[in-house]
Amino acid sequence: MATDLTAVLLSSVFLGVGFVIAKYFPEASLLAGVFLVGLAVLNVALAIAS
Repeated sequence: MATDLTAVLLSSVFLGVGFVIAKYFPEASLLAGVFLVGLAVLNVALAIAS
C-alpha cells in the first residue's frame, strides 16, 4: 500500500512540474518534455515492477 501511494505521489510531482514548466515557461518546452517523458518511464517501470 505504501508503495502504491509513493508511486502516485511521484507521478503527480512529475506531471505537475512538467505542466507548470510548459504553461509558464514556453521557451523551456524541452525541459517540460523531459519531465513528462520521465513520468511515462516511471509509470512503465512501476507497472513492470508490480
